[in-house]
Amino acid sequence: MIDEIINPSTPSARLGTSELMINKDNPTDEERSLLQLEREKCKESFLYFLKYVKLVIPPTQTSPGGIVPFQITEHIKVFIKLLLTEKDLSVCKSRQIYISTTIAVFVLWDALFHFGSSSELFSAGQREAFELLGKSYRIYDYLPKFLKVTQRPDSQEEMGFPIMASTIKAFPSTEEAGISFTASRIIDDEHEKHPYAERNYTSAKPAIDTIGGQFISIFTPDKEQPVSLAKSLFRNGKIYSYSPTLNKLVEEETEWGTGMNGFTSVFFPYNVIPGRDAEWYEGKKKSLTPEEMKTLTPELYMESNYPRSLLEALRPTQTLSAFNHTVLDEMMGDVKNPRLGQVAGDEIDSGIVHFYKDYHIGETYIAGTDTSHGIGKDDSVTVIMNTKTGYIVADIMHNRLSPDELALHSVAMLKIYHNPLWFIESNDWGGATIAAAQRLGYRHLGYQDAKRTKVGFNTNGFLTKAGIRGSRVDLFSLLIPAINNHQLTIPNVNGLKEFYDIIRVADPKKLGRIEAASGRKDDYPIAVGICLCKIDEVQEVSFTIKAETLSFSSRR
Repeated sequence: MIDEIINPSTPSARLGTSELMINKDNPTDEERSLLQLEREKCKESFLYFLKYVKLVIPPTQTSPGGIVPFQITEHIKVFIKLLLTEKDLSVCKSRQIYISTTIAVFVLWDALFHFGSSSELFSAGQREAFELLGKSYRIYDYLPKFLKVTQRPDSQEEMGFPIMASTIKAFPSTEEAGISFTASRIIDDEHEKHPYAERNYTSAKPAIDTIGGQFISIFTPDKEQPVSLAKSLFRNGKIYSYSPTLNKLVEEETEWGTGMNGFTSVFFPYNVIPGRDAEWYEGKKKSLTPEEMKTLTPELYMESNYPRSLLEALRPTQTLSAFNHTVLDEMMGDVKNPRLGQVAGDEIDSGIVHFYKDYHIGETYIAGTDTSHGIGKDDSVTVIMNTKTGYIVADIMHNRLSPDELALHSVAMLKIYHNPLWFIESNDWGGATIAAAQRLGYRHLGYQDAKRTKVGFNTNGFLTKAGIRGSRVDLFSLLIPAINNHQLTIPNVNGLKEFYDIIRVADPKKLGRIEAASGRKDDYPIAVGICLCKIDEVQEVSFTIKAETLSFSSRR
């Protein structure tokens, strides 16, 4: 269907495409009728309109440049379909694949043919905003005469067509940008670089939603900015990757793509452009200069600017990751499916409670819990750790458990391991889990303070007396070396995956805070970290482990 629209074969279409006729100053009545027919076809179909679009390409050492027809490559066909069908769209892309250029053509087409159309283009700064609108101006300049209408005087901030009451406005990302306007669509180009992205989004999105307008976020991943609105919108949409080999969108099987925010998220890799193959990729990497790379290595520069896969595009750099990815990759060899073992009875729901190793006399255990709201976003997690080996012998990891349900299933699981010392994060909804555990009569709960007046573990930094560990800083100061030295064994593959997304936040206002990257989770690492923080409070007769050294006798 798309090819038929782009390459029409009807007699009227063939007659209407003559360059001589469409640019004549005095067409005949018959020619004028054919031109009007062509104009109507352009109005009805953006794809048809593209056959008349030309781009100004600057000359380079390898290309003469000039005025060239717009090339509709396969990935651009897919992108056009998304523009025409999706209300909220997030695009993560490689550089120089003509996505922004297609946007400039699209908003121009809408303004030329749809009465009252209003598109707002947001860019990182004023220069970038003017350049994006400038693309629409240059495309308009080289349209044939029969497609043009009376235009307002040139302005760097706005392009308008009074007869259509339509406008295209350009804004830099400032605190107040665009908040007093309503539009048919808002387009955030290079969204990850916008300094006021969150403020602009919260101001503009509700207004555009009330009229059913379109919101489009476009970005090339920035490896030095692991937390951003652009990444968050993308990760919480329904995620697809474009496959140049299959020439279609492929739905990604990832825990990111919840689709909860209503966005359609699409990744376009570096090789969507013909000629970009492995040889091109290596050549590009070898040609990089220090000025281009700045603080990045050649590998990270290519991952950021010319990503080959969605994982490559969105994973944080090793320099920002709290945990060593090489070690995490090794730990993936420890994952296993849960088993029932010796467990039986109505108290255990095997769909929620996972057992990896049975209870053994002589072993000692500790438990940690991080509670979610139970509405499908974060996970509620309880883990049981062997204090001698650092092995997670059992766990719960579920995003639909209420605090009361989490307590109920956790108590049943803990009973199998003879009711070990249990620390529940007291922040937020954790208090409800603590209350439920107390109602259930669990008597071996851990405390925040030496006087045993505050049940739980407060990661917000509750100050405790010397020797009693109880803050987020304590937690990660123990968890990071334990993981990076492979002193723990985590059989749950989804739990282990969360460690890949824990980063050291570069924002100086957060003083190097360690947290999950934007749109990701840290529930499982927090639960494991609580166990490590409190492991020296487990009373043993014949064996004492020093949490400060994390010197486990065995990992297995």
